[in-house]
Amino acid sequence: VFGARCPKLRVNSLQIDGLDRVNWTDIRPNTNLSIIADVSVKNPNIASFKYNNASTILYYDGNIVGGAKTPGATAKAGRTLRLNVTMDILLAKVLNVSRLQADYLAGILPMSSYTRISGRVKIFNLIKRGVVVRTNCSMIVNVTSYTIKHQDCKRKVTL
Repeated sequence: VFGARCPKLRVNSLQIDGLDRVNWTDIRPNTNLSIIADVSVKNPNIASFKYNNASTILYYDGNIVGGAKTPGATAKAGRTLRLNVTMDILLAKVLNVSRLQADYLAGILPMSSYTRISGRVKIFNLIKRGVVVRTNCSMIVNVTSYTIKHQDCKRKVTL
């Protein structure tokens, strides 16, 4: 009855901020973009989950191209928590990927992310357990509409 189940993490939509300020003919190494992701975290457990700051790393073709820190919060039992996560993308690292032009012309960018969330589960305010959730997601981003075409996440929970 009290077995912990994996929270379900889903990226609902993406918005890219800063594309209008990029000088594509002269990109400096410190040029950054921001991706604002609308993320849902569903807690299927019968206990609330209070977590600390979470960290996310974004990969493109196996290279780290960005990351984000998410402030802590509490996901109530059986509820879905929606967050806006702002990721900083290092544009110079994205442009160093050799297959970028081919992917862009195809209209898709295959990306992956790794998120680690640690916190505590409280059951009836009596039992407290430390929990670490690790999520690896692979996704295909449509470059024209900036939406997620396909997303596959693998989760691992450690008590």
